[in-house]
Amino acid sequence: MIWSNYSYLFQEADRFYLYNSLSNSFAELDRDTYTFLCEQSEKKNDIKISDEGLKEILVKMKVIVDNDHDAFLRFKYRTLLRRFANTHLSLTINPTLDCNFACPYCFEGKHPQVYMSDQVEEDVVSFVKRHEMVKSLNVVWFGGEPLLAFNRMKSLTQKFLNMDLVYEAGMITNGYLLTDRVIDHLTDMKIKSIQVTVDGLKDVHDGRRCLKNGYPTFDKIIENIKHAHIVCPDIKLNVRVNIDRTNELDFLELYKLFQEEEIYLTPAFVDDIEKINKCVLNTEEQNNYINRLLRENGIVFNRFYPSPGQECFVRNPNSVVIGPEGELYKCWNDVGKADRVYGYLDGRITNEPLLFQYLAASDPFDDEQCKECLLLPVCGGGCPYNRIKRDSEDNNINVCPLIKGNLKNYLLNHCRIKQ
Repeated sequence: MIWSNYSYLFQEADRFYLYNSLSNSFAELDRDTYTFLCEQSEKKNDIKISDEGLKEILVKMKVIVDNDHDAFLRFKYRTLLRRFANTHLSLTINPTLDCNFACPYCFEGKHPQVYMSDQVEEDVVSFVKRHEMVKSLNVVWFGGEPLLAFNRMKSLTQKFLNMDLVYEAGMITNGYLLTDRVIDHLTDMKIKSIQVTVDGLKDVHDGRRCLKNGYPTFDKIIENIKHAHIVCPDIKLNVRVNIDRTNELDFLELYKLFQEEEIYLTPAFVDDIEKINKCVLNTEEQNNYINRLLRENGIVFNRFYPSPGQECFVRNPNSVVIGPEGELYKCWNDVGKADRVYGYLDGRITNEPLLFQYLAASDPFDDEQCKECLLLPVCGGGCPYNRIKRDSEDNNINVCPLIKGNLKNYLLNHCRIKQ
């Protein structure tokens, strides 16, 4: 057997550790075992382990394998199997592009305030029914602000529930319209998760996310989030906090604000794909920020331990973003952009090159750096949108996760949390 390329040994003070990304397993070792495995890893090939108990554990962790290439192909096969699975349909539905906010950085203000018609609603239902192999349906309500078209959401939901499918939904909303009128229907609509974005504390948030008439929104959103959590405790509420240089101190205060309600906050670092935002934190600063929240304030995020590499659904033909006029996109980032429409609900494909770019271009399994990377099994190649943009525009967008280059610190943080 050989030492797997996906195995990682490291030491911190007088403690010794072994991690493998193929199995996503992590173990603490005694000094003698660590020293012995370091010697074996340097040999790479033809590893001899007389201790059958230790050998069994290493095989189970996939630290040692018969052949690295075979292990890679096995992982690739499982990924491709999920990529082209046809029994699940994942829809992101935009019932409107209209929004009650006037955020300066958001696309909705630059596009027609279109609402889904009765005919498009029927076309959505027909589209789902044409997927005869599908057994389960997941919908994410998106926009614009989807709650401006709440009646359309209810009507479509009822039609989905009348189908012989396993059904559940989530919603991305600015939170301002998350009132009793909406909350009372969420459970019946099978909504399992809601994401609401805030841009910092009141002063910063209200300066960026105000109503179209200029009125502030922070207090109303916070009130709605807390109330929704009380009324619907089984719905996962995720408050996404946009972070850049202008508000990086606000997250801690927001965390304290929600701590008693046990509402989950996610730090979401503002990116700069277009290379025009001078306030973004670079990768090193983002890592330092997350580590500081843990070490100085005891704030824990599940991002410290690597997650199994579930590839973005954009690669799957059964993952579709539907616009309010029945237009189809592959990625949320494309909504509202006419040149990023690849087809329509009636089956027409109007931009086949774009469709196949999403389905097959910039594949991490064709990328030599990705193929050799220790983290590929838990990374999945990163965001396909960013990969395609990087390769098609020949720019230097970073497609790697924050953990890349910082694996040791992240695993040690995981140990601190467990202890």
